[in-house]
Amino acid sequence: MKPLKILDASVALKWFIEEPSGQEAADLLLAEVEASPKNFLVPDLFFAEMLHVLNRVMQNEDKVKEAISLLEDLGIERVGLGHELLKTAAHIAGRYKLSGYDAIYAATAKLTKGRWYTFDEKAHKKLKSLNISVAVGTP
Repeated sequence: MKPLKILDASVALKWFIEEPSGQEAADLLLAEVEASPKNFLVPDLFFAEMLHVLNRVMQNEDKVKEAISLLEDLGIERVGLGHELLKTAAHIAGRYKLSGYDAIYAATAKLTKGRWYTFDEKAHKKLKSLNISVAVGTP
């Protein structure tokens, strides 16, 4: 069985906001999500991050609501921020010098034996030894 793919908000943002780099890789992941949503997972934090950035960038309540609804309709499973996840994230954040946000994604990957898909190459490099992350759009 393939490991679950934990999606970072940096990937999903490109589904709503076109950017010059990484668009093709993000679109390929979206096609995968649409075909097999059960292969993907996000921590609850994902939706809070998406709401924050979409609100800042779109500056239109109706468009933000529509984008969030589209994300929810994809059928990606969510993981709550329970004790074990937060404890693991705290360890990863301290040991690998990651933000708490990034550590939550990394902890989700670690606890589910999945892979965190992110455009944050710096964070990915910090976690290289754990083999729990994938830098999207890099060879």
